[in-house]
Amino acid sequence: MRTRRYHSESGRIVEVAEEVGFCFGVKRAISMTEKVLGREQPVFIVGDLVHNRMVTERLEARGLRKVKTLDAASDGIMVVRAHGLPRQELRSVQERGLAVVDATCPIVHRAQEAAQLLEERGCQVVVIGDANHAEIKGIAGSLKEPPLIIETLDELRAAKASHRLRRKVGVVFQTTHSLELCKELVAELIFLCKEVQIINTICRPVQNRQDDAVELAERVDLMLVVGSATSANTMELAALCRAHNPWTKHIESAEDLRPEDLAWPARIGIVSGLSTPEQCVETVRDAILAVAESPDPSQRPDPSVYEADHRA
Repeated sequence: MRTRRYHSESGRIVEVAEEVGFCFGVKRAISMTEKVLGREQPVFIVGDLVHNRMVTERLEARGLRKVKTLDAASDGIMVVRAHGLPRQELRSVQERGLAVVDATCPIVHRAQEAAQLLEERGCQVVVIGDANHAEIKGIAGSLKEPPLIIETLDELRAAKASHRLRRKVGVVFQTTHSLELCKELVAELIFLCKEVQIINTICRPVQNRQDDAVELAERVDLMLVVGSATSANTMELAALCRAHNPWTKHIESAEDLRPEDLAWPARIGIVSGLSTPEQCVETVRDAILAVAESPDPSQRPDPSVYEADHRA
C-alpha cells in the first residue's frame, strides 16, 4: 500500500493512508446540497446528509434544515441523504409537491437494484448489515417483500430455528460492511440453505480502505481511525483494524487524543472513514508531530485493557 510518511523531531513516524478524506459519494452529496442551498427556497433533510458532525454543522449554518420526519417539510426542496430513502417515502415527498434532490450514493442505489434483482429471481433477500441503519432501511424499502436482515451468527441461527430463513436466498451486503467480517455469516448461510446467490454490494472504496488499513495496522504500534462515532463505515474500519492490532483507537478529532496515547508508540498509522474531512486527518497528524517528548515503549498499555477501553 502507499502511505504518506512523516517524521517528527521526537523520533515518531506517522504513516497516513493514501486514501483518506471524503469518498466520491460523500463529495457528490455535499456538492449537490451546497448547490441548492444557494436558492431562495427552504431546503430540508431527514437525518444527516453524511455521518460527520463537522460537515452537518457547516451545512446547517448555510441554511440546511434538519427535520425528524418527512411530514415536517411543508414546501421547498427535500434533499435525500447519501444513505438513501425507502422508495415509498420518496414517492410520498414527490406527491406532496416538494422538489427532490436525490443525493443517494450511486453505490447504495446499486445495492438496492441488486436486492431487487435477487427478489425477481425468486430468492428470499438476506441483507447482511445493521437493521437500524438508514441505508438498510432504503434497501428494504425498495423490495416487495421484507428482507431478512442479519448482522451476527446468533441472529442467523435464530432465523433458521424460527423458520424465517428459506431454502433459496439471495445475499447483499450493507455497502460499508467489511467483507472479512462477513465471511462467517456467508459460510453459515451456505451450510444452512439449499441455494445461495450472492451479489457483492460492498463499496469498492470501502474495500480498498479496509485492505490498506489492515496492512498498515499490522506494522504500526498504534492505529488511529478518524471519523464520527455514528459512522458505520468508520466503526467497521475500527473493528477490522482492532482485529489485527489491539492498540487501535477510534477518534473523531485531535481533541480525543490523550497524552498517554502518544507517550509510548514510535510508529503510528492513521486511516479515516469515508465522511471524514481530510482537514480533520491533518490536524490529528499535526498533533502527533508536535509532541516534544520521545516515545517510551515501556509505557505501552496492556493490549486487552487498551482494546476494551477504546472499543467504539
